[in-house]
Amino acid sequence: MGAEKLDSKTEVKDKAFTVYGYTNFRTYLRDFYEFRKDSQRGYSYRAFSKSAGFTSPNILKLVIDGERNISPDATQKFIKALSLSGQMADYFATLVKMNQAKSDTDKEYYFSILQKLTPQAKKRELNTESHKYLSHWLYPVIREMTTLKEFRDDPYWISRRIYGKASINEISQAIQFLLQEGFVEKIDGKLKMKDNMVLSSDEVKSLSIRNYHRQMLDQAKDSLENIPVEEREFGAVTFTIPESAVLELKYKLKQFRGELHTWAMQVAEDKGGELIIQVNAQMYPHTKKVQS
Repeated sequence: MGAEKLDSKTEVKDKAFTVYGYTNFRTYLRDFYEFRKDSQRGYSYRAFSKSAGFTSPNILKLVIDGERNISPDATQKFIKALSLSGQMADYFATLVKMNQAKSDTDKEYYFSILQKLTPQAKKRELNTESHKYLSHWLYPVIREMTTLKEFRDDPYWISRRIYGKASINEISQAIQFLLQEGFVEKIDGKLKMKDNMVLSSDEVKSLSIRNYHRQMLDQAKDSLENIPVEEREFGAVTFTIPESAVLELKYKLKQFRGELHTWAMQVAEDKGGELIIQVNAQMYPHTKKVQS
């Protein structure tokens, strides 16, 4: 019996804690540490540092808490202490690069590598479907169009009713994606919206939302040229406020969006939906404080 317990503990110690599905390396490190501490008596931050070859006894805690980043050389030491190898080691190294990248272009690049490195059985945990949903303006527009009474899941019918530039093939692929990933469903031969929008509150969510706003800003710019002025409304105002009032301004804008959405849902329920409308509200400073 004693030998069996010893073998079991050795197996836990040597077995890598899977990194697949994680989109934040600090979260992974926290979960790894908690798992190892629960499964291996006496495990500590100092023990991790020793196995990785660091002189600092609490380097793992500093990284988990966001007080330190990981350099390429340090990444290899972490991989050693985490007992990662092969594709899982590549995944962790890429995850570190994605989280520490400065530009969204670089983050997108590393995220695409993570998708390729992730085994099929773990791809759902990456939440790539939500990321893709917000990556193209066409997906949320078609999903919303399914609420129209006269809606037909015919790419040619959809093409004639949208202002944005989209080919028949892109529309067909969008419908297939929405169905396949469960954003819409087919009931009695008709597409219906499913109210199941779920995004993880992590790096990928932030990246997806920024991509979504870029897409909608591009659509707004195109509408200035392609949509008659009587069918759109553009306005802007520049003003001065104290820095302490910025949070209150953000709250007022969020409150307005909520009221507008509630009104739209009510009027659509009362009179039926006929148009898909996009309303964007942006607030940003033109100036910044400079320390003297």
